[in-house]
Amino acid sequence: MMLRAALVWMMCSPAFAGCLGEDDLLKGVQVKLQDGSNWHVQRGAHDMIRADQTNAEGSYARYVVTKFGVYPAESTRNGHGDMSEYTYARSQPTPVAGLDWTSNARAVVTPVGGAPNAKWREKVHVTVGALEQVQISDCTYDVLAMDMGHLGGPNPTVQHFTYFPDLRFGIQTRITYPADTVKKSAVLAMTAD
Repeated sequence: MMLRAALVWMMCSPAFAGCLGEDDLLKGVQVKLQDGSNWHVQRGAHDMIRADQTNAEGSYARYVVTKFGVYPAESTRNGHGDMSEYTYARSQPTPVAGLDWTSNARAVVTPVGGAPNAKWREKVHVTVGALEQVQISDCTYDVLAMDMGHLGGPNPTVQHFTYFPDLRFGIQTRITYPADTVKKSAVLAMTAD
């Protein structure tokens, strides 16, 4: 009877089922989005997440370094375009249900091999919804919907993230531009490297 209980427990555990655990992000996780893009996501020190994107055509598109996968710190396009760096006046909180957080932010854009050519300040406003559950790759995950509004800078947008509190990372799944243009891309699959 003990052996049977142990086998049932093993088959239901996330590691056995192929479901992701927080430690999987240390080695890396592949995330496939509805727009056909693929992201390699990996956790570094201090809750920093590096996400490298390959577009639907299979070409390297960009990388983004973010705290918890949601607060941008550094990004570039095509590995050789402009480098954008972001700093915040306040420490970025862990996303939790009901969070309503605002901070001033500063962005600096530098062409690769050049001097900074654009700088601006903006206000960042973050709100987080209620805890929900989703099915991805035959696994059930807790998720939080997070919106990050960028106000006052040259690119007023709202980034929408899906944040996985048990995995301590999030990924952008939608962006809204000033002219109400919305680009959406739901998470279709997540697998450990």
